[in-house]
Amino acid sequence: MLRITRKRSNGPRDCGFTITEVVFGFAIFGIVFAALLAGLTLNVSTVKSARETVRATQIMEDKLDTLRLYSWEQITTPGFITNQFYVPFSPTNALAAAEGSGVTYTGLITMATSPLTESYQTNIMRITIDLYWPSSTHVRHAQMSTFVSKYGLQGYVY
Repeated sequence: MLRITRKRSNGPRDCGFTITEVVFGFAIFGIVFAALLAGLTLNVSTVKSARETVRATQIMEDKLDTLRLYSWEQITTPGFITNQFYVPFSPTNALAAAEGSGVTYTGLITMATSPLTESYQTNIMRITIDLYWPSSTHVRHAQMSTFVSKYGLQGYVY
């Protein structure tokens, strides 16, 4: 005859996880999840900062290219070029927050005589654009400069 016997448990150790194992498992899961969230948060803030910096570069390039096309008389006429300008930027995509999440860039244009020592120094001006914008908890800054010549590019554009 065939006998079937059951193996008996030796006690509570064979029934499942101990409370210590469960606590350590949740602790490890919590640390990994917190690291994942911190990484995602850093990634989003880095992309936001890069987007703002690229937009600032585009604004400054646009302003400087426009200034290079002005005639020498326009550039040297007081009041023709305003010293301050504002450019709003409102990104529209899935990552952007609700309305009003845009940034306003404040630009300052400084025109000065050329730092050159050559005889044609009076025919060249240095134009500098300083751009400021609020980003998270602080104000960021970017700067770009160019030289404009009396006999420069503006004479070739119709």
